[in-house]
Amino acid sequence: MSATSSGRGVAPRAPIASAPLRVAILLGGLDIGGAETQAIALAAALQHDGHTVTMATLADGPLRSVVESRGLAMHVLPRVAGLALSAVPGLTRFLTTCKPQVVYAFLEVQWLLALAAASRLPTAHRPRVVLGLRTSDYDAPPAPLKARVVRTLAKYATPRADLLIANSHSGLDSYRAFAPEAPAGVVVHNGIDVARFAPSPSLRAHWRRAWSLPTDATIVGHVGRLHPVKDHELLLHAFSRARVDRRAFHLVCVGHGEPERVAALERLAEALGIASRVHFVGGLVETHTVYPAFDVLALSSRREGFPNVVAEAMACGVPAVVTDSGASADIVAEFGEVAPVGDIDAFADALSRLLARYSSTLTHDVRTHIVSNFSLGATASRTAAALQSLFQVNTV
Repeated sequence: MSATSSGRGVAPRAPIASAPLRVAILLGGLDIGGAETQAIALAAALQHDGHTVTMATLADGPLRSVVESRGLAMHVLPRVAGLALSAVPGLTRFLTTCKPQVVYAFLEVQWLLALAAASRLPTAHRPRVVLGLRTSDYDAPPAPLKARVVRTLAKYATPRADLLIANSHSGLDSYRAFAPEAPAGVVVHNGIDVARFAPSPSLRAHWRRAWSLPTDATIVGHVGRLHPVKDHELLLHAFSRARVDRRAFHLVCVGHGEPERVAALERLAEALGIASRVHFVGGLVETHTVYPAFDVLALSSRREGFPNVVAEAMACGVPAVVTDSGASADIVAEFGEVAPVGDIDAFADALSRLLARYSSTLTHDVRTHIVSNFSLGATASRTAAALQSLFQVNTV
């Protein structure tokens, strides 16, 4: 679908050249997360290509150091009592000052803020508003009441946006079914910095020493917050059932979690008789350093958009077994294994098959696949083309 094919009437604005653009990227915070990490990487790639990019966020966080290391301009929006909607005046002032041509808002709360702030500006100075779709289950109402309210508000506000950019076809299809009056949409898969995410024998050895694991151990890795949506319960059950020829078989889970959640998962590992081989090591800011330590990555999620961790691990030469959620199957293609969401036996079988397939040839092929199809440079170019299409003048 073309980025300009919504059929809605849009007030004409002066066309611009194909490059460069002035873009503001709006985030909810700078905590460690897939959407936040991807937004920062995309901003840096767009800036590298000559576009002017400024980031605005509702809250500071540990990823600030990453933003600064990339040389990106960043503004933390003032809020009253931590309320997101109280950031609208500050965002309006921010847009007035930096004068972006496009505001690209990641996630639904930020959609509402961007649309509200843009509407307060004079038409001649109003930026185009682009909404980023980062999940694929818009037909399933989120459990928390606040999240359900936000999603409902977003549904009725999105017709005022100019473009949807989804990171998976399933995500775009899901949202179009949920909100038929939404504007046109395009799919731009997330991009991976294949220079930053790469095989590293030294990092492999480093993390195995840090975790006190044998150098020759077979390690299944999981990277992601310890949240029910990631379904660590399925992962633990499947790991306990997987068939592997080697005794030194370990599962390492990298990610933050509430103490109660960690304790519950540790009790499950104990009950399954695998506690000595399961390691919850906490979260890391620089996740690119940890992937080379794994032999296989496992993603057991109930839902995803575009799971960065799968492509990042594969860029490091680590094949993946995934549930069929979001773009996961598209990422692994024939180089990994896919199981239905929630099916423990199928996931255990898929993990066993991937361990049996493991070879140096496979590790080479998975990296080549990511470099060829999911590089950050390609994602930045596709994003810029989608944004630039908003300013093209159709002539008949």
